[in-house]
This record gives sequence, C-alpha cells and structure tokens, in this order.
Amino acid sequence: MEFRKAIGDDYAKIVELQNRNLASVLSSEAAKADGFLSGSFNAEQFAAMNSDLAVVVCLEQERLLGFLCASTIEFSKEYAIPAAMIKRYESCLYAGIALSEYNSCVCGPVCIEKSQRGLGLLAKLYQSLFELLPEKYNLAAVLIALNNHRSLVAHQKLGFETVDRFPFNQAEFHTLVKAL
Repeated sequence: MEFRKAIGDDYAKIVELQNRNLASVLSSEAAKADGFLSGSFNAEQFAAMNSDLAVVVCLEQERLLGFLCASTIEFSKEYAIPAAMIKRYESCLYAGIALSEYNSCVCGPVCIEKSQRGLGLLAKLYQSLFELLPEKYNLAAVLIALNNHRSLVAHQKLGFETVDRFPFNQAEFHTLVKAL
C-alpha cells in the first residue's frame, strides 16, 4: 500500500469513492452500519484542499482504498458545515483553552473503501497526514454527524475527543479534536 498526497488522476477516484458513500445515496441502514459522508466536493475542490494543506490517499496498485483531507481554518470557512463548527471555536474549550487559540487544521472528509474498513487504514491515513502537516499546527479538528456512529467511534479510538456538539440545518454534529 502506498500513502501519499493526491495527484492528477487521483481526484476522479476520490470523487467516485465519495459519491458511493454519501448519506444521500445510502440507505439509512447502510449509513448507520458503515458510516457515511455528509457533504460532497468536486475534483477541483479536492485539488484546492490539497493545495491549501493536504489530501492524503491510500492506493494499492492504482486502486484508491481511501482518502483523508485537511485544510486550514480560512479555507474551511468557505464551506457551510465547517464554517458553522469554526464559528463556535471561541466558546469551545480543549484542555481549558478556547479552540480559537490553537493553530488548528480541519480534517475531513475522510472515506475508506467499504471492503477495507476496520483494517487500520484510518490510523495510517492520519499518520501520513500528520507527518505532512507543517509543525505550526498543534490541534486537528474534525466534525462528525451525530448519527455517524461508526466514524465517531473510529475517531475516538485514534484519540480524538469530543469538545462540542452543534446543530446545522436539520442535523447535529460533533466537533472532535486531537492534539498534535
């Protein structure tokens, strides 16, 4: 398996994997059991995220097994759900300090091919991402839909801690953070 930043042809594969795992296309049973993505991006937006900070991919012989995105706070403010999370940073505490006081990045979306879930790829994607991040970052934040139990548990196993819960449209989201 190869872990690296996304390049050229990767973006079409990322969009394809994303589109198969959107909450809007999965049955509610499948979404509950296997996790889901709440929002979607196009290839150009993934490329922009990669330029902003990083999109890490896991490949096995050209087959995309998973991806993990990370972006700066400024970049993330351009998108509705992360902007709603970031808006709450001043009143959200981690280790007694407001999230707005950290040099943080926003991680996500993250998606792993269904057949590869539970095999440790999420941890390896995060490890690869954290190795690529500039040293100035000291906190990673992620938002997860309240009803996305699989993703919530997977992130908690990696040491992410829930620090907030917020509404967006007709859904509820958790904000989880991990010190870097």
